[in-house]
Amino acid sequence: MIGTKGYLLLCSLHAYFSALTRGRYLIDGDQMKSKRLNVSHAAILTAAAIVIACGGEQALLVSPPVPGAPPLGVVQNPSGALVHPIRRQQPIAREVSWSFDVDARGTSVRHPGTGLTITVPAGAVAGPTHITVFALRGAPLAYRFEPHGLQFAQPIQLTQSLHGLLLGASRPIPRLFAGYFADDTLAVDAASGNAPVMEILPVQIDVRAHTAVLSVRHFSGYTVASAASDSTSDGRSSWELR
Repeated sequence: MIGTKGYLLLCSLHAYFSALTRGRYLIDGDQMKSKRLNVSHAAILTAAAIVIACGGEQALLVSPPVPGAPPLGVVQNPSGALVHPIRRQQPIAREVSWSFDVDARGTSVRHPGTGLTITVPAGAVAGPTHITVFALRGAPLAYRFEPHGLQFAQPIQLTQSLHGLLLGASRPIPRLFAGYFADDTLAVDAASGNAPVMEILPVQIDVRAHTAVLSVRHFSGYTVASAASDSTSDGRSSWELR
């Protein structure tokens, strides 16, 4: 089997040739050549960007759009927008919490039990800061962070392992997005599994590490959601590449 980098390169080349082929039939006459060059040039740049991104320790791709998902940004409705949080295969029986200290030099802290890694880059906080993380009880993937309302000068990264989560099946890349909630708990409806959030954020997928990466600039609560139907991710899910 091909590796992750090879797979992405093949996908990029496929996009390039597809774009080139489409460009041939868009416009007749002299404009056709110009249009074909513009489309194929964009495809080449996209392919190059993906390959360059795979050259380091991460292989990050923006998660594909989720059908029916709310638009990115702050939700205008005061009641929030309903999303469907992804769920853990093994629900958390009791709320799990841990704390760490960080200063202007930054730090990275991983919690193996929840699969969450928090990376605070240098300069994100001005001085010593005590941060507490709460993995909320139940199956829905949701975290609360304190101090509530803490702002960061540089975005921090929340990296969630996708092993042991219920994800959409038979997709090359999981379709995910994130939601911000301001309350201490995520109000999940028991019947529908939906929950209201006040801001919609994009998620990146690291296809090499099998993680979802979210960049945030403030606390308090975040969840990762998907409109796809549930299926178990046991470390051999359909999108895992080698």
